[in-house]
Amino acid sequence: MTQRFAEGLLNATAAALAGIAAVLRHPSRRFVLWAFALVVVLVFPVAMLVISKVDDNPDFAAGTVTAPRSRGVAVTAALITRELDGSKWHANDPFFMPGAWLRDMPAFQLGLVGGLARMVGALNSEKGVAFGPNGADVNLNHAAGLLKYPGTVWKFDTHKSWLPTASAEKQYRNAQRSLDLYNDMVAAGGTQFERKPEALVAIVEALIRDLDEVTEAIDHHLAAGHLVLLDFGVDGVFYGNKGRLYAYSIVLRELGRDFEKTLADRRQLEAWTRMVDHLAASARLKPWLVWSAAPDSSVLPNHLAAQGYGALRVRMQAAELLAALK
Repeated sequence: MTQRFAEGLLNATAAALAGIAAVLRHPSRRFVLWAFALVVVLVFPVAMLVISKVDDNPDFAAGTVTAPRSRGVAVTAALITRELDGSKWHANDPFFMPGAWLRDMPAFQLGLVGGLARMVGALNSEKGVAFGPNGADVNLNHAAGLLKYPGTVWKFDTHKSWLPTASAEKQYRNAQRSLDLYNDMVAAGGTQFERKPEALVAIVEALIRDLDEVTEAIDHHLAAGHLVLLDFGVDGVFYGNKGRLYAYSIVLRELGRDFEKTLADRRQLEAWTRMVDHLAASARLKPWLVWSAAPDSSVLPNHLAAQGYGALRVRMQAAELLAALK
C-alpha cells in the first residue's frame, strides 16, 4: 500500500513538472505565466497598499443636521456612506481581488458595522426612541435588520447557493437609505425620536454588552497562547475591536447632543462627555505593527492589553452612568 502510494506521488510530481516544462517551451504560454507571476508578486502588493484605509478620523460628522432630526441617526448613515463610497467596502472581496488579502481594513469595517448595528438596535428596541403604540418605526426597524447582514457576502454566497445574491454593500446601502428616510419622517412629524431617559438606558446597556464582547475577544485570543512572532490573528482582533470602539465614539458623541437636555436634567452631561472622550482615546490606538507579547515584556508591547484597558475603563464609566440614569 505504501509502495503504491509512493509510486503514485512520484508519477503525479513527474506529470506536474512535465506540464510546467511544456508551458515554458511555448513563448505565448511562457508570457502568460510570467504575466500572472508579475501580477501576484508586484501588482497585488502595490494595490493592497493603495486601497488599504483605516479611517479613524475622530472629527467625522454628518454635516448640518437640523432639529428635530437626530444627529446620532444622521452620523450613523454618514458612516455607512463613507465606508461604501469613500473607503470602499473590501471585507467581502473575492480571492482574486487585492482587497481579499487585506487584514486590518476588512476587520475594521466589519467591527464598525457591528457597532452601528448594535446602536441602531438599541434605538429600535421597546425602550428606544421610536417605539410607539404600533410597535417599532418601519424604517428604523428595516435599517436595524439590514445592518445585521454578514459583511463578508459578495455577489455570490457559495456556502448557500451558486445563484447571485444580495451583496453586503447593497444591504448596507438600503440600511443607510432607511436611516435617512427615518430622519426625514421625524422632521416631517410622521414619526418620533423621543428623547426619554429610557432610550438612553437602552443605548448604554447596548454599549456595555458590546464592550463585554470586545474584552472577551481579547481574553480569548490571549488565552490561546499564540507565539508572538507567529501570531497572524492578532490584527483581526485588534482592528475588529477598533472598528467597534470608533463607531461608538462617533455615534455616542452625536447622541449626547440629541439627548443634551435629558442628560443635563439628570446632571450626567459631563459624565457622558468624559465617557465618549475615553472611547475616542481607545479608538485612536493605531500601531504600525500589532503585537500581543506578554504583559510584562520589556521588549515588545501588548496592544490588545492596552486596548482592553481602555475598553474596561469605558465600561466602568458606562456602568456608573447607567446606574445614575436608572
